[in-house]
Order: sequence, then structure tokens, then C-alpha cells
Amino acid sequence: MKKKKALMIVLAVLLLGLAGLMLSGCERDRELAAPTGLEITNDVLTWKAVEGADGYTVEINGEEYKTQNNSLDLFEITNKYGAYEIRVAADSVTEGVLSSDWSEQTSLTLTMPDWFGFMPTDDGKGWEAVVIDATKAQGKVIIPAYVQDKAVVEVRFKGCTGLTGVIFPDTVEYISGFENCQNLTRVRWSAGLKKIKLGAFDGTALETLVLPEGVEMLENAFQNCTRLKSVSLPSTLTKIGNSSGVPPFSGCHSLESIEIAEGNEVYASDGNCIMRKADNTLVFGCKASKIPSYTEHIGNHAFRDSGAESIALPEGVTSIGNFAFTDNDRLKEIALPQSLTSIDHYAFSCCFALGKIAIPDGVTELPYGLFACCTELKEVALGAKTEKIGTSVFRLCGKLERITISESNAHFKSAADGRFLLNKTGDTLVLGCQDGAIPDGVKKIGEKAFEGRTGLKEIDFNEVEEIGEHAFAMCAGLDRLKLTSAVRTIGDGAFQSCIGLSTVRIPDGVQSIGSAAFLCLTQKIALRERSMATMDGILRKTPLVLVVPESVEQFSIYDNCTVYTEYSSSPTGWSVNYGSVAVWGCELGYDDDGLPYVLSAPNTFSGDGYLMHVRDGFRFAGWATEPNGEAAFPSFEKSLEFEPFGVDEEEKFYLYKKTFYFSASMTEEQCKEAALSGAERLYAVWEKI
Repeated sequence: MKKKKALMIVLAVLLLGLAGLMLSGCERDRELAAPTGLEITNDVLTWKAVEGADGYTVEINGEEYKTQNNSLDLFEITNKYGAYEIRVAADSVTEGVLSSDWSEQTSLTLTMPDWFGFMPTDDGKGWEAVVIDATKAQGKVIIPAYVQDKAVVEVRFKGCTGLTGVIFPDTVEYISGFENCQNLTRVRWSAGLKKIKLGAFDGTALETLVLPEGVEMLENAFQNCTRLKSVSLPSTLTKIGNSSGVPPFSGCHSLESIEIAEGNEVYASDGNCIMRKADNTLVFGCKASKIPSYTEHIGNHAFRDSGAESIALPEGVTSIGNFAFTDNDRLKEIALPQSLTSIDHYAFSCCFALGKIAIPDGVTELPYGLFACCTELKEVALGAKTEKIGTSVFRLCGKLERITISESNAHFKSAADGRFLLNKTGDTLVLGCQDGAIPDGVKKIGEKAFEGRTGLKEIDFNEVEEIGEHAFAMCAGLDRLKLTSAVRTIGDGAFQSCIGLSTVRIPDGVQSIGSAAFLCLTQKIALRERSMATMDGILRKTPLVLVVPESVEQFSIYDNCTVYTEYSSSPTGWSVNYGSVAVWGCELGYDDDGLPYVLSAPNTFSGDGYLMHVRDGFRFAGWATEPNGEAAFPSFEKSLEFEPFGVDEEEKFYLYKKTFYFSASMTEEQCKEAALSGAERLYAVWEKI
């Protein structure tokens, strides 16, 4: 009995052990659920996450790919046209948990679109892929490696705004153009790529760029890629930029990281700068750049539109290339080293936030357009060795207040606390700011001296005899002009694009008025696109009334201009353009300030409303048929609209929509009545106000 009881106990223990083993076996063999909800969007495969999964296996046409997340990027995997069968399994490395079965299969079919095709290369040995209809381009495009047993070696697409990605086969050696493919975000590069040509990816939406080894030449291919943040370039690269030295990433103002692979014999990356080893030239920099201390030269366009807010160039830098810092609208401070001796044209143009700058003593020349469109620039200090100041250096620096220069400078001097820069003898005004009170002793205002001083309101010409070419061009705030009897010459374009001027009275003694001296216009399209049939739609000019005495021997009257003059007919030296109005044979009077006004004119008016000039302190009431008579032909207000078109980034500072108001008279009906009156002359009636 005792033995039977013991046996029962042993059996019970064995049964309990077996049950435990069975239970533990069940736990170890728990299987993950198969993934569900497979979807493909923008070349990314996603599915619902599986609880407990340590990763996933994706099978695509028999090839397996591992991923830790519930998604897989298919962009480069699906790199050929055809059908793809896809399924996913949840993986487990946890003891007692088994990986799942495969999910239900999903399919993806890629077919070659009809919006691009192929052209033979110049040597006939391969193909160039080209766009047939850019409007049809959508999503990702896959360039085939071979067509009819010949390799595709070059690709030239342009303006495919719906294109988001490109797969290049390894046969492609040259890429010519994807400019204006503004939604292009991804590229699989060819392992055989050698050269990316001029403007190839201009304005695309790339954010990361990693070029393969083998690329040798990179022209300004990625300019204006405003989303580009990081760049990695190969050791094989031997040329960066185009023939003018424009680097490949000009205008990429989001760029923060620049790397060049070790072993490159021509270039190196240092402090997020691209440096040319042979001459220590900084070829390209970005807003995150730390300029190396050994830098000797800043290359052309090196920091153009980089997004930089402050720049400090180290001692040792001797030259700055053209457009080096242009278009940096956040750049507030630039510290230039004393080692600097040369600055090229437009180097700091369109730095809209720049408030002041000091030019080192070693710089001898300020080149053309150096600070053009620096609209917040107020103070400039020039060095002791400045010898030459080019034209348009401060064009459209509308807030410029002070230009100072070392007293030891042999060529120039400051006047009126820096409000003017004169030549050393003081008879020529070289540069001016916002003050229009020309200093005593100045006989000549130099070429483009006040160009684009949009804050300038009026000018006291004092003893000035000569006004240089474009001296006051683009002075949009100048709304009245009181020339003096000392003035003899007004140069070409002297007051061009001064939209505020609607009346100009020329004093007796002025002998020459240059071409387009008072012209203000807007131009829509390029010369090559002009035709006589559309000429009226190409140019729009603001209206202007001038009073011109017989002393003026050279003058051009242009469209939309009304001129009252003592000359009885067009003299030699005058040019009267189609669309202008000239009232010949006028009798002029002169106010105390020496400026002429119309006293009378021949009764030969014909038309529909003649504009009259403005006269300070008086109102034009109309025309009388006898001296000192009442206005038989009353004046009326006439308004003319000017609306510019095709205004570019620079023109917006001085061209704008404006309504011009004039006193006018001699409607078509009034002209008929005047002719019947029998009066030989009509007399202007000026009422004092």
C-alpha cells in the first residue's frame, strides 16, 4: 500500500513537470502577427506597426531588405520599369517569440512615361535623354541605361515642375539641365558621372547632396537651391564653378554643411568653406562658415545669397572677387582686414541690412556698383589711399548719410560733416548723400553722384555750372527742381527715372541738355522681342512739361513730353520724337528765381488738352485772347496714370504706380473757338495764390 502511494506521488510529479514543459513550450513559440495595411506613397512603403516586433523583413521580387521601422524607402530599390511584388514579415529576436508569417502581397507597377525620349549624341555613339512634354512630368522618372543596345550617356531635362525624383543609370556621364524642376527633391546619381553642367539643377528642391566619386567638373549647377542644407563632394573633383568663377551653390542660403572627401588634390573643405589649395582662395562659403585664418582671396560669388548675418575676414586676405557677398539681405556687419588691397565690382551689392562699413587704407579703388542697392547703408569710411571711385558705387543707397575719408587722402575730401565727398580742389562733387545743399565752390556735379538717393527731396545748386551724366538718376523723392542761371550743361540722363518730377523749367543760360535727361519709363520685354506692332505695349513713359529758352542749343524731346519754347521751329541740334508735343514761338517771362514761365503762345493749338507747367505761387487759369485779359479758355484739371510693368528687384525702389495731376486747357472744342476768335496769340492767365 505504501509502495502504491509512493508511485502515485511520482506520477503526479511527472505530470506536473510535463505540464510545465508544455506551458513553457507554448510561451516560447508565440508568433507575431503578420503586418497589415501595406501602402506606397511617394516611393515609401509603410504598414501598421506590429506589437512586439524587433524589426521587419521586406521582400521585393525575391530580394530581402531589413528595416527597424514600419517603413522602407523604395526610391532606389525600384530603379527599373516593371512590376514589383512586395510582402512584409515582422521579425523577432526575443526568446519565446517567433517572427510572423508574410503579409498579404501588394504590387507596384512602374511603366515608362511618354513625356521624354532620346536623341543621338553628337558622336552618334550613345543617347541623350530629353524632354518631349514637360507638362506631363510627374513623380519619379527612371532613365534606362540602354536603348537599342546603345548607352544613355547624357540627360537634359528642363522645366518639369511635376518631377520629384530621378534615377540615373551608371552609364550617364553628363547632366545638362533640370533647371526650374522646382519640386525635384531626390536623385540617385550615376556611378559613371563626370560632369554636371551649367545651371543643371538651378532652383530645384534638393535638401541633401552627396556626389559620387568620379565627378570631375561641377559648374554653377546647383545655384538657387534654397532648400539645400548639406553638400558632400568627391575627391575626384578638379573644377568648381563656371568660366566666370561663379561657384555651384550660389544662392543656396539654407546651406550649413560643406565637405570634400580627403585626397582631393585641388580643393579642401575647412570650416564649411571650399578652399582652393594652390592659392588659398575661398571658392565658396555658407552662413555656417568659419573662414580659415590662412585665406588670402575671397572668390567671385563666394558668399552670394548665403544667408550670412555677419562676416569677419581674417588678416591676410588681400582681395575680394566680384559679387562675393551680394544678395545677403541679412548681412548687418562686415569687418574688412587691413591687409585688403583689392575689391571687385558689385562685391557688396544688395546687402539690404548693411548699415555701415569701413574701407581699409590699402584699398585704392572702389569699383562699379560696389554697394549698389544697399538700401540701409548710412555710413561709409574711406581709406587714406583711395584714388579712384567708380560709377554707381552707391546706386540706390537711399539712406546714405555720411561719407568720410582720411584727411591724408591726396585725391578726395569730405565736406559738410560727410554729407558730400569732393575732389581735393573742391570744385567737383564726387558723391552726395541726402542733403541737396551743394557746398560753395562746387562747379560740377560728377557722374552718378546722387544716383538713387531716393530720400533726396530738393536741391540748391548754388554755383554749379555742369550737372554730370545720371547725376540725380533714380532720385524718386525729388519732386521739384529749381535750376539756377549758373547752370550751363545738363548731362545725359542727369534726372532720369525721377518719377516725382512732372515740371521742369530751364533757366536762361543753359546751353545743352543731354539725351534722356528727364526721361522716366518702364520697359516690359527685351529688345530682341520687340516689333512695331507691339511697340506701344513695350514702353511706358511718365508725363513731363518743360519750359525751354532759346539759350538751349542741344536737346531731345521724347514721347509723352510737352515743351514750351521761344524757338519758332525746331533748331539744329534739337530732336523732336514722335509722341511729343512742342509749342513753338512762345513768349517767356522770368520769375525772381530766374526760372521761365509761359507768357503767350501762337494761336495754333490743335488737339485735346495741353498740359501746362507748374509755377510757384501761381495757378494757371487758362488762356486769354489779349494781354492781361480774362481767361477765355479756362483751364481744367487733367490726370494721367502711370503704372510700370516688368519691374525688377532694383526698379521697385524708384518706379511705382502714380497719378499725375496737371492744369490743362485747349480742349478740341476750345481750339476750334480760339481759331474762330481771330486772335494771333493767346496769353497765359496766372492767378496768384
